[in-house]
Order: sequence, then C-alpha cells, then structure tokens
Amino acid sequence: MLFKKLQTGPKARSASEQTNPVYFLPGGPDDTGNVQSVSLAVTLAREMRRRKKGRDTLIVLCIGTDKITGDCLGPLVGTKLKERDFPHPVYGTLEHPVHALNLSHTLSSFQKMYRHPFILAVDAAVGPADAIGCVSLSPSPIRPGQGVLRPLPPVGNLSLTGIVAETSATSDWDLPYTRLFVVERMAEFICRAVMKCEELTAC
Repeated sequence: MLFKKLQTGPKARSASEQTNPVYFLPGGPDDTGNVQSVSLAVTLAREMRRRKKGRDTLIVLCIGTDKITGDCLGPLVGTKLKERDFPHPVYGTLEHPVHALNLSHTLSSFQKMYRHPFILAVDAAVGPADAIGCVSLSPSPIRPGQGVLRPLPPVGNLSLTGIVAETSATSDWDLPYTRLFVVERMAEFICRAVMKCEELTAC
C-alpha cells in the first residue's frame, strides 16, 4: 500500500479538510492522556457528521482473521466494541471473523438487511517500517488484501487501518510473526476512539 508522509496528533489536518488519510500514533510522545485517541474520535465524528445521512445505518465492519497475528486487528476491535455494548451493528469478531472467504457474502447481506448501510471499515495494513503501530483514518474505502497481493473489492464509506508490518515482497509470510502487543494496542486505541465518537455524535 502507498502512504503519504505521516502527520499525527492535533496538528494534523482533519479528514474533513483533505482526502488523504490522517495518521495517529497510539502510545507515542504526543499521546499523553490519550490525546491521540481523542483526536481520532473528534476527527471521526467530524467525518460522520459530514458524510453520514440521518437515514443511514452505521455498520462497523472489522475485517481479518484470528488465525494470523498480523491480521487479527479487525476481529479484536469488533470483539472489544461488542464487549462494551457499542449500540450499532458490528460485524467481524474473534468468534465470528469476516475475512477473504466470507467478505462478499457479508456485504451482500447488508444490502438485504439495511436499506442505507454506512460502513466504517476496520482492517490491518502494511506500510513503511517507521509507520508500524500507526492508525490511519481515511474518507475512502479500504482495499482488503492489497498489501499481500490478494485484492478484494473496495469496502467502506470511511476506513480505519492499523499498520502492523512493513511492506515487502514477503509481507504475506511476515504477518504471522507480527507482535501481538502492537496489534492489541492499536485495537484498544481504535475501540476507545470509536466509543468516544459515539459519545460525541450519537453516530
């Protein structure tokens, strides 16, 4: 995947002012008192107000599998949101993951179950080595599998990605050896931000 120069924290331009992803660094030097998490929540809330219509049903779609450490970010986020009683539909958990084999079926089911689905997609990504551990918010769909050369259809009205490993010719082989600590920290960070966004906007 391609990444722009990283901008993190409150100094980053909001996603409502640009079309490029905005980056946040969990546990970084600018994250004292969860500043980065709140900043992500505020930016996400702004995007929700800007893009989501009143008739839309917010759906959080967490993509990945618990079988591979580097790909379990989405299911971890989904599980955490459900455990905290997030009031909107959440798909993709450790128990019931949404991955390459069932993603198309899941998306088809949305069209039958919801008249106007608005999807916030969450997934792991690969990127530059110095970006590992960062979370990005993009006002564009996510492209699952692109980093490991297994592209799937674009997904989501908004997307949150956590960079779990370095882009390389061996990314597919490296993902099982991703540090769980890094993935867990990003999952908790994303979960807190999404829950805070709900407080700010009643999305």
